[in-house]
Order: sequence, then C-alpha cells, then structure tokens
Amino acid sequence: MREGVLAAVDLGPSTTAVVETATLVAERFGWPLTLVHVVADAYLSEAPRRLAEVWRDEVGERIQEVQEALEALAREALAFYGPPSARRVVHHGNPVREIGGEALRHRLVVLAAEGATPLERVARGGVSNYLLHMGEAPVLLIPPGAPLRRLEKIAVGVDDSSAGLSAWRYGERLAARANASLVAVHLVSLAPESCCVPTYLPPELLGERDVLDHAQKVLASRLGLSPDRLVVGRGDEVDGLLDLARAQGADLLVVGSRAKSSHRTRIGRLVVGLIRRAERPLLVVPEAVPF
Repeated sequence: MREGVLAAVDLGPSTTAVVETATLVAERFGWPLTLVHVVADAYLSEAPRRLAEVWRDEVGERIQEVQEALEALAREALAFYGPPSARRVVHHGNPVREIGGEALRHRLVVLAAEGATPLERVARGGVSNYLLHMGEAPVLLIPPGAPLRRLEKIAVGVDDSSAGLSAWRYGERLAARANASLVAVHLVSLAPESCCVPTYLPPELLGERDVLDHAQKVLASRLGLSPDRLVVGRGDEVDGLLDLARAQGADLLVVGSRAKSSHRTRIGRLVVGLIRRAERPLLVVPEAVPF
C-alpha cells in the first residue's frame, strides 16, 4: 500500500518551496506527509575499503562519529520544516537510490525542479531524472522560488496518445479530490517536422482554423468531455503549452509521460523542455500510474 506525499529536500534554498507545496497537497488530499533528506556520505562509508592498508580502529571511530553528527544535524534542520504531524526521515548513501526507494512507497513525490543554470541541473537533475525515467510515481516539480500556494485550477496537457489520456484521467481525480476546477489544453503546430503535428489529420490539407477546430472535436470526444473544457492553441511545443496554461490561470500543469513504455525518448522531449522552462509547478504523471 502506497502512503501519501513524499517531499525530498536537500536542505538548501529550494527546501522551503518544496515543503510548502507538499504540505498544501497533503492537506488538500488528506494524505500523510513525509519529509526525507539523504546524507550523501558515500565517501565516508567506503573509506575502510579504500584505505584498507592504512586503516586504524581510531579512524573508523571518527568516521562513525562524523556520520552520526551529520545525521543529527539533518534531523535538527528538518524539524524546522513542515507541520508537526509530518514524518521526518534521514537516510545515508546515494540520494538517487534512497529517494527512489522511498518513492515506491508513496503516491506522489515533490522535488525541486532543475534550475536555470548548468550547475543547478547537475545538482538537482539527478534525482528527478531518475524518478521520471523509472516511471513508478507521479513527480511534482517545483521551480526555484515558485511554490504551489493554492490549488484552485488545474490544467492538463493532452494529445491523442495514451499518455495524454492517462494524464487527463489522473487530472480528473486530482481535481475532484482537491475540489479544484479542471481544463484540458492542447497545442497544435502546423510545421510538418514538429513533434506536435496532430496525427488525426494531415495539417497540409487544411487551413489553420480547420485544424484547430478538428483537433478540439476529436480530442474532446476521445477524452469524453464537452468542447468548452478543452482549449486548443497554436505555438511552440514548450512555450505554447505553458502560455495556454498561464492564460487559463492554472495553478498547476499536469502532463503525461510514457516512461517505461518508450524505449529511447523515455519521458519525452516535450516533458524535458517543460521541466527546464516551466515557471510554475509541473506534475509529470507516468502512464498507467493509478491515483
């Protein structure tokens, strides 16, 4: 049985935004909240093997003391974040593996999104990329300084793929549980080389308005919703979708990922672009993951 919301934090500048978001989500869904931090002490734990020839018992004792001190400091720092009822966990080892294991036991994982600079992507991207490629749990990514402070309207990026359909079904349950409004958004690009050319109609055979109208009818029928709940626009595959969500006043954008079912692109080029450029919380839902 999966538990509630997992907020994985590095105790750096992004921690406040991640915990604030996770707390809001946990309260709205009525799920328990867990805060986890991983002390990345791989060097310390491997030191006895590396230094076998010069190893002394007293050095081992010092390393053990350092590990215990780091854990105590982490637990002390975690106590300042989140509500008193939150469960707080500190692990030792590789952050990717440890958080990946915790993710399997939770319904939703909240992380800091990749930053705007290459250094931030290296520092923060490892865990999120691992979880997204594994496709075991929905991942809510929080841009630097942009926590989810309210959850009144949710936008779901949809297309005619199975991942898009799964994202919509997940978004429906999400909105119902959070008592939020829901809108579907779809982007059409008329450029034949684009990844977003609709497969339901050859765009070169019709004018732009015809393609947009037909896309709205086809997708509305596939998703089982009235056309007025689906907003279709044209634009760049990443910025265009973000613009549609922003124009709808959405607090959260939900997109689907094929993850395990896709061999090469895995989470998809569009999702990767959204992760790096989204200025608001982004929820990536692996295909067929239940709510």
